[in-house]
Amino acid sequence: MLPLPPSRPLRLLGPVLATLALTLTACSGGASTDRSSTSEDRNAAQRERLTQQARGLGIPDGYPGPQNTGVPLGTALTDSGPVTADRDGQVVENLNITGCLSIKASNVVVRNVKLTCGGKQRAIVIEGSRKGIVIEDSEIDGAGTTEVAIGWGGYTLRRVNVHDVQDGPRLGGGVTIEDSWIHDMVRKDDFHSDALQANGGTGIVVRHNTLMPTETSTGDVLNSAIQLGAEADSGTLSDITIEDNYLDGGNYTINVRSDAGISGIVLRDNVFGTSARYGPLIAPEDKVDVDDSNNLRGTTTKIKEVQP
Repeated sequence: MLPLPPSRPLRLLGPVLATLALTLTACSGGASTDRSSTSEDRNAAQRERLTQQARGLGIPDGYPGPQNTGVPLGTALTDSGPVTADRDGQVVENLNITGCLSIKASNVVVRNVKLTCGGKQRAIVIEGSRKGIVIEDSEIDGAGTTEVAIGWGGYTLRRVNVHDVQDGPRLGGGVTIEDSWIHDMVRKDDFHSDALQANGGTGIVVRHNTLMPTETSTGDVLNSAIQLGAEADSGTLSDITIEDNYLDGGNYTINVRSDAGISGIVLRDNVFGTSARYGPLIAPEDKVDVDDSNNLRGTTTKIKEVQP
């Protein structure tokens, strides 16, 4: 039998392993940091590209657009079919939904959701009389065939990207639309497409949005960015605040009907683009309070009677 080798080299093994472990740890830590930095850099680069896209579309700096609406960059989404929210306080989040969303409860929160719903009346259906519904940091894609993005009342839309529907969100009672980008409506048959439309209701706020109904693929300016009327069963549309929005497109960008039940519409601090076919605003003189802070493209007549 051969004698065992001297023990001294074995005693050196500990320091060698320790050194190797430190080296591997350092390499591992460096790789982790690099992955994080790469992810952050990728999001920053993508955000800058989206900011440049917004400027190319004519959206003024500081207003909602592709860079600050929709599902936040880097959010992981789980694929899903159609969803029904039927519990008060239910949270629907982090989903890529192919199909539509039905809300049958109050105080439902929809967050970080990409919704693609084609061929339906509404992409998000609010069943019955609900309140306290919040849809935020999400995208609603009507696939060019759905009639309405969301309806009818009791909800807040915040930092949402809405597109490729025939009509954007409908404004029923108790609705707030803020910090959202609603654009690229689709004309189908005789449908008069609008970024936002109200047929009746009270307590409606439209604040700091970018509303551009123009279908960019065809250049069709469509009907309006905001269409207001009181032709629904209630026959009343009142207490409407429209402020600090960027509005462009439409035959008239804001179109207010002469229905007897319309009152209390306030316009202030809005900026109008130059793409409307006929002008920025048409409304009965006694229906709308137009603050001088609105940029109406230098028009001398700021408000007009609705044409018959």
